[in-house]
Amino acid sequence: MLIKDNFDEVLKFSASTNEFLSHYQIPASPVNYSVTYLHISKRNEKLTAELERHVQTFQDVDLTFIEGLFEKYISNSHTIDKQILEPIEKSLTSTLEKINLQVDSAKAATSNLIKAKKALSKHEHHKSMQNIVAFLMKNITFSQQQHTDLSLDLTRTCGEVNFLKSKLQAARNEVIVDSLTGLYNRRGCDIKLKELDIEQVHSSLAIDIDHFKNFNDKFGHVIGDKVIQRIAKVILSSISDNDIAVRFGGEEFAVVMVNKTKTQAYEVAENIRLAISQLKLMQRDSKANLPKISVSIGVVQREEELNWAAIFEQANTALYHAKNSGRNRSVCL
Repeated sequence: MLIKDNFDEVLKFSASTNEFLSHYQIPASPVNYSVTYLHISKRNEKLTAELERHVQTFQDVDLTFIEGLFEKYISNSHTIDKQILEPIEKSLTSTLEKINLQVDSAKAATSNLIKAKKALSKHEHHKSMQNIVAFLMKNITFSQQQHTDLSLDLTRTCGEVNFLKSKLQAARNEVIVDSLTGLYNRRGCDIKLKELDIEQVHSSLAIDIDHFKNFNDKFGHVIGDKVIQRIAKVILSSISDNDIAVRFGGEEFAVVMVNKTKTQAYEVAENIRLAISQLKLMQRDSKANLPKISVSIGVVQREEELNWAAIFEQANTALYHAKNSGRNRSVCL
């Protein structure tokens, strides 16, 4: 009964979630549904308390408030998967397994009844027993069909859950990833930094494209965007999977070198700088070569009691030293 109760509970929460959204005329988008489901199911006490206080105060719920709750309690974690989709998927999978076992049992019973019917058909005085067997076979066949129909419905629902999971993951990526380069944006950087143990040895790179404003003014933003994309690829190809590459905006980048000393980080910085200086850039229309691009890089290692904001500030200070020293160089602070 536990499997059935869990599945019924999920259906009850889903129905109540839809009623809540309908009552406040809120679209049932993944973000809105996720926040409301957590509130209805009381799986996040802080979210529920804040939402209830808001309703008591304003007698209404708007999209801005819902999005704020999503940002605060959900978007920076895997809460949606763990507290909403995984329980649904688990309940559906368990229910499907239970149905399949019932179907297998029904098939075995049908097979035995067929054998009994054949044996009884040889004896006229077992006519009443033959009727009972026929009746049982008819009802078991009907039950099998019901199980099959339910199994198909649940299989489709499982597919919808998986589709929703993929859509939520895509939505989460849109929030934390820079659309032009595929690097993390500021928000994505903040999220990834929370996953690191700041007490370990980490280093940071601050990277800036030299004279990029002049380049943009001369060749246009379309070509400028292509250059930014090329540089982002160089950065990604030069670091490890554990490192965090970020586009802070415009021509500014940062890299958090996870578990790497300043010496190791400087070596990576120089690899990035040299690779970018050797890029061959060409205008597609005229096939003319574009001027060489260079970057300046500041390198710093985290010292004790420094938070991430202080680390990035020191990396920017090192970057300014690189700029003031003639550009196209890496400077350690």
